[in-house]
Amino acid sequence: VTPVLGRTFSEADGQPGAPRVAVLGFGLWQRRFGGDPQIVGRKLILNGNETTVIGVLPAEFSWHIKGGSMTRKMAQLWTPWQIEEGMKRRRGRFASAVARLKPGVTITQAQSEMNLIGSRLEQQYNDFNAQWGVTVVPLRKQFTGEMRDRLLLLLGAVACVLLIACANVANLLLLRAAGRQREVAVRAALGASRQRIVRQLLTESLLLSVLGGMAGLALAWWGVDLLVALGPAELGSLPAVKINLVVLGFTLGLSLLTGVVFGLAPAWETTRVNLQEALKDAGKNLGSSSRGQRLRSGLVVAEIAIALLVLISAGLFLRSLSRLQSVDPGFNSQNLLTMRVNLPGRKYDNDRKRLDFFRQATAEMQAIPGVEAAGIVSFLPFASPHAGTSVEIEGRPKLPPGQGLNTGVIVSDLNYFRTMQIPLKRGRLFTEQEASEMRHVVLINEAFAQKNFPGEDPLGKRVVISMKDDNQPCEIIGIVGDSKHMALEATAAPMSYWPHPELVFSGMTFVLRTQGDAAALASAARIVIQKLDAEQPVADVLTMERLIGNSLAKARFNTLLLSVFAGIALVLASVGIYGVMAYSVAQRTHEIGVRMALGASANAVLRQVLRRGLTLALFGIAIGVAGAFALTRFLAALLFEVSATDPLTFVGIPLLLLLVALLACLIPARRATKVDPMIALRYE
Repeated sequence: VTPVLGRTFSEADGQPGAPRVAVLGFGLWQRRFGGDPQIVGRKLILNGNETTVIGVLPAEFSWHIKGGSMTRKMAQLWTPWQIEEGMKRRRGRFASAVARLKPGVTITQAQSEMNLIGSRLEQQYNDFNAQWGVTVVPLRKQFTGEMRDRLLLLLGAVACVLLIACANVANLLLLRAAGRQREVAVRAALGASRQRIVRQLLTESLLLSVLGGMAGLALAWWGVDLLVALGPAELGSLPAVKINLVVLGFTLGLSLLTGVVFGLAPAWETTRVNLQEALKDAGKNLGSSSRGQRLRSGLVVAEIAIALLVLISAGLFLRSLSRLQSVDPGFNSQNLLTMRVNLPGRKYDNDRKRLDFFRQATAEMQAIPGVEAAGIVSFLPFASPHAGTSVEIEGRPKLPPGQGLNTGVIVSDLNYFRTMQIPLKRGRLFTEQEASEMRHVVLINEAFAQKNFPGEDPLGKRVVISMKDDNQPCEIIGIVGDSKHMALEATAAPMSYWPHPELVFSGMTFVLRTQGDAAALASAARIVIQKLDAEQPVADVLTMERLIGNSLAKARFNTLLLSVFAGIALVLASVGIYGVMAYSVAQRTHEIGVRMALGASANAVLRQVLRRGLTLALFGIAIGVAGAFALTRFLAALLFEVSATDPLTFVGIPLLLLLVALLACLIPARRATKVDPMIALRYE
């Protein structure tokens, strides 16, 4: 990455005793420093330490990995990591590496090399590295994560909508061509070649397609801003989506391609005309030839089948999102305000200072009018991953390396569970004394008890949790209910909860349960921190409902877009049915007039027209359902508690499409019943 100002890190930066330096992200430079061109060399105070700005990164550089910074947000400021001696002890895994492959080296080759290194480390440090390795992942895949599959699904939905639209245009061009067969016959009779006529009709089709592409591009220019506004923050590259030369070229190419491909069939059909028949007075009805009807009907059937694929996919995702939103997170998320405080190590340089700050702040927040309860926690659910480590149960044989038990580790105070309304299943919670000094006690959740103590009573048992230099056995004093941590769809992991004195973190999250709107008390909670320490910043002031909503943002975004595409597909398919049926009724005006003159009732005519339209719809639905059964199984991994062949979706969506098709056929059918036999016969 080439900075826009200054430089990036050198080999000397980050060495023990070297001056502290930082590189600013472009957005931070613009927002906090007004784009100061003299920013390089300026001194900043970071965590109480004087730090020199040495460079500014370009605007297009961003780091999209969630949790890729100390604040667990998008990185805006970069400092060299000073690897202290204490970090070199093999007791935890907390770092990731980024590497650029040498020319000609593939991901597979790099993975093989890391596997070899991993096996050597496993042999050399068996107690720590047994059954651990390194996974090599392309950085772009790391950025997009599971969004790639969802975006490919949306791309497929877009392609389906495009096919339906093109089929509609082809159908309309066929209908238009049917009305121009006498004109084409006259041109042919006057000496125009077939190629000349096809070229003219294709030119008209291309003109329509390019004009449509330009109109779509204009809509996209406005729609991109709306798309970015609706997009989840986790999809970090979305703000970079712009209308550029690549998009312009793609739009032009796609417009020309669709214009040619879907204009060719109508052009070819139009030129296959019998000159003698076309030049007769009756030639105006040549468009109703059986060949033309079959082609138009086939296009309508294809439209309905493709629309059904998109509709069923959207239906499955809507059902999945509904199930996901109804999941119990294991606590009451209503009226909860959260805020993160990270104490700088230079000012709060020992455990007692940190403990006193958080205890006093919690007590004062508890006294805010409208606050029912206040607590603190190290890793807040739906805000950040929790810590994890190995655990041993006292009195049991030591397990072989790589086969030991593991647990998540969360630090809290005695009020956290009452504030979150996480139920106590058995035993008791922390006492005031246990929350103020180290007493070697621990709480576990039900998942921990079920996994590690099947058929046993865990209360009173002692466990050794490997999170410190001196890991003393801790007594299990209580069992709390399971709660979701990072995702509603995830299974609750075994979890242990330590009181704050047992492991004194300098960064904790305050949780406040309020009597009314939680967000309304954010200012009062900030004031508490400012009174205790005017220099202490507060971050991530959010309600718990907002945090849970953020965890669902990607699912909602994809479901919303897929539903929009499904709605467009439904409208286009119904327009296609309507167009074919309306043209059919217009072509059969004479026939309908004769039938009604011979005594056919309006209801009989209505049934006949509806029968033809619904037959096309049923054929399309049958093909669409068969295709959906084959294709939706690929969506199973993206659904939550919904089968890829969900009966409700596979019955309800076809019935909905059939109802829409019926309504689309009803207007032309009613028009047919109003044909005046005398006028129809006189016209003929």
